[in-house]
Amino acid sequence: MQTTTQRSQNDPDTNSLRKKRLVFPRIYVAVFFVVLTAICVADQALLRAKGRVGDQEINTTVDSPIARYYLEEYLTGRSGQTETDLLIREALERSDALPLTNKVLGDLTQRFSTDFATLYFVDRVYREDVNRRFQQAFHARLTAARAMKQPQALPGAYKRYLLSFVPGYGYKTNPATGADFARQRQLLDQAGLDTVLIETDELANIEENARVVAREIIRLAQHRRPIVLVSTSKGGPETALALGRELTSAQSQAVVAWISIGGLLRGSPYVDSVSKWPKTWAAGLGFWWKGLKPKVIRNLATAKRRPVFQSLTFPDHILMVQWIGSPLSGHIKKDVRRRYNIIKQIGPNDGLTLLADEIVPGGVVVTGIGLDHYYRDPEIDLKTFALANVVLEELERKRLSQ
Repeated sequence: MQTTTQRSQNDPDTNSLRKKRLVFPRIYVAVFFVVLTAICVADQALLRAKGRVGDQEINTTVDSPIARYYLEEYLTGRSGQTETDLLIREALERSDALPLTNKVLGDLTQRFSTDFATLYFVDRVYREDVNRRFQQAFHARLTAARAMKQPQALPGAYKRYLLSFVPGYGYKTNPATGADFARQRQLLDQAGLDTVLIETDELANIEENARVVAREIIRLAQHRRPIVLVSTSKGGPETALALGRELTSAQSQAVVAWISIGGLLRGSPYVDSVSKWPKTWAAGLGFWWKGLKPKVIRNLATAKRRPVFQSLTFPDHILMVQWIGSPLSGHIKKDVRRRYNIIKQIGPNDGLTLLADEIVPGGVVVTGIGLDHYYRDPEIDLKTFALANVVLEELERKRLSQ
């Protein structure tokens, strides 16, 4: 004869009930943590911050309380001797003593947050005298253009320059990206400047197109006019390779300035991520479906591009300006967010490349708070025009002072 206890242990219904009692609490716990995570993410997204850094106004959401405090309190000089102030001050003193590299920004990202490191990047760039002068001049020209609701008339002396544009990847296949500079070239043409598009092979690798750019520079130099190169995205490393390796110093004498806009100069960590199996297969299929070449994308891996860029030597006579989009997490649009999120653990990025990887040693940096890699902005034409105006003004100032 079985006891009541023995029957309950052997009874299928009793065992089933016991299992349910064990399962349901686990489900509740899991649901609780999912909801808690969602609340934390929502709270994080609602951390609205307002402030000013690098001569630019900010009004968006940030990814951490310390990023908001850094913007709203620390950078304004209202900070005191709190534990947070001392923590930030100690970290920044150590960072300021080092070159502005991915390592420095990555350490700040890990210690605080990506947005904190992005704000530090913009502030530190602005602290350099030459960068600050260019940034202030850029915003002065932009303010004037806004007031007139159109670009200002340019001095006649600027018409001596030939603005030569190096486009980005797939600029013919997908002109909607603006990688062909079509609108900007039209605007500059209307202002009386001469522009030309250096027609690279939109689907060729960087080394092949660098030779195309070099040949075009030699050809354009025959007109005996100073050349201002303007490149974007993949056109950046192509231009860098042409100036830093393909051309001799004598052959590059006609080039007086190079403006790099969102240049993938040292490659893309996002490309690194999709170059690993099984993502490489899916990515390759997607590019093939769009009529693009996967091997060209792999040519932008950081393992390939960083050593190449490191080996380049640029002529001293060329004014090199980098316009670097510097978005905070609240600025990232849906179609860029996935790529931004993949890279953000490494450091500040524009959704395709790390901000520090866009810097050219010895160059001038102008930052664009809120702009991701695609520079989609209602005022992008005015801003491009304003930047060109500042560069041409600087070139004229240097020419007249010689």
